[in-house]
Amino acid sequence: KKNDFKRAFSLGITGSYAGNDLIYSSVTKSSMRPVFDPTFGLAAEWNTMPHFSVGLDVSYAMRGGQKTFNTEFQTSYSSTTFVHVKYDITMNGIDLRIPLSFYFGDEGNLRPYVYLAPRLSVWTGGKVSWKRTYDDPSFPSKSFESGLNEALMLPFDLSAMAGVGLCAHLKTGRRALLCKLDLGYGVSVLSNFSQGEVNGEVAFEGWGDIAHETLGQRRLQNLEVRLAIMLPLQKPVADACDFNQKPYKSR
Repeated sequence: KKNDFKRAFSLGITGSYAGNDLIYSSVTKSSMRPVFDPTFGLAAEWNTMPHFSVGLDVSYAMRGGQKTFNTEFQTSYSSTTFVHVKYDITMNGIDLRIPLSFYFGDEGNLRPYVYLAPRLSVWTGGKVSWKRTYDDPSFPSKSFESGLNEALMLPFDLSAMAGVGLCAHLKTGRRALLCKLDLGYGVSVLSNFSQGEVNGEVAFEGWGDIAHETLGQRRLQNLEVRLAIMLPLQKPVADACDFNQKPYKSR
């Protein structure tokens, strides 16, 4: 039977597992190690027309990144040693996504889709740390650790996301369920250095206080797999794919 998403509203839960990283415009020779973290929260979707929907996801999110950086360090006019920096940052907060999805096909229990989504993340906690060591043992190692605050990062991140996925129409008893599985990529549209760092009021605590490094820009990027399970708020019918029905009213 033909599927019709028109005017269907669904509500449910969502979660994702993402590989996160930080992009530095002024540091191009670092080694990246993705930080894998989950998100979990609530999802809503309104199918405003048969092939188009507007969603809203509110999730608790954990993000971050880890970099290692090795560079030659001059110890005197004629000799050098190597410095090794390991940098970690974690960010915890609330994600707000508004996915705009376009569905392909009209019939069947599976419909592929593509989506675009702005994402706003408001950070509520986290940590910044680095450790700097030298090949020359006469230079003592240095380290830094601090809780995430507005002096070390903007309190929010604005990202653009895009992805592809599949939506399945399932039936449990007389109740219809929507299960959406997608793969998406997101990247910050703004640099997340704090205003204090940009204005030179706060020392950049990133690569071990290497004075000759320029600040540049820092952006968050992530590749995530997301699952959403939603319940159409409509009266159940024999065909789980039939959404041409009156709104569900609780007893």
